[in-house]
Amino acid sequence: MLHVVQLTTLLLICYIGTQVAGQADNVKIPAELLATALNHVSHSSKLDAAATIQSLNLGDIDTIYEVAKDMNEAGDLINSVLIWHILADGNAHHILSMVSLGFSYSEQDKQQAIKYFVQAGEDGPHQSSLYNAGRMFVENKLYVQGLAYIRAAATLGDDKMLAEYTKSQMTATATKAYQHISRMMLAENLSVESMVNIFPYASIDGFPQEGSKEDMLWNRAMQKLEEYAKTEKLEAMQLARKYISRVQDSKELSQLQEKLLNTDTEEKQCTRMQET
Repeated sequence: MLHVVQLTTLLLICYIGTQVAGQADNVKIPAELLATALNHVSHSSKLDAAATIQSLNLGDIDTIYEVAKDMNEAGDLINSVLIWHILADGNAHHILSMVSLGFSYSEQDKQQAIKYFVQAGEDGPHQSSLYNAGRMFVENKLYVQGLAYIRAAATLGDDKMLAEYTKSQMTATATKAYQHISRMMLAENLSVESMVNIFPYASIDGFPQEGSKEDMLWNRAMQKLEEYAKTEKLEAMQLARKYISRVQDSKELSQLQEKLLNTDTEEKQCTRMQET
């Protein structure tokens, strides 16, 4: 079965790690690419040539990024992407370059786009990248990841340590998208595996809360389902259903979670689990 990490916890860990480790202040780019960037600056009407050239030669990361952005807008797509790769993939670990790569690849190479949106979203954290990663997952019918990342974008500000990384408009956009996808899921004919994996992300309120009674019951149910899949012991399935029924008693279930838990009869679940 597919297991997606608890994104809120992961984002907080990444945030703390970033604060401790920091990022490189300067970076060296290959001489030929630097020459191309310097030539662009000398002809750009948007950039202060003298100051920008000095900062470029010093390897200032923010300046290099802005020059690459200006190059991209001017139509030099290849060299701008090469520069962003150096900033994103190297020691600089530059978040905005990851974001730019996500958009650069979004039409031609969706897997690469998702990779960089996920990386920027988690490592920033970067709210709009979390949203864009989720959006692209959904476009590729990867609904578990889609719900997880869009929910992370919508609820990022719920953690006071991460609230500074949010914008109210993006929070509203992500919330609306999450609700739309949830309604869409209500009409989908999902496999048991999909239902099981979607459930933890099927409530924008975060039910069941990590460590709660319902969370522990759900985890026990999943363990028994896995046991049943391996051994076909009816007792394991019966215990899974028992734990799930206790989760069903909660009044905090979202509409989507209720649907996920009530879609199939026990007999259908047994049949599908045997097939997987």
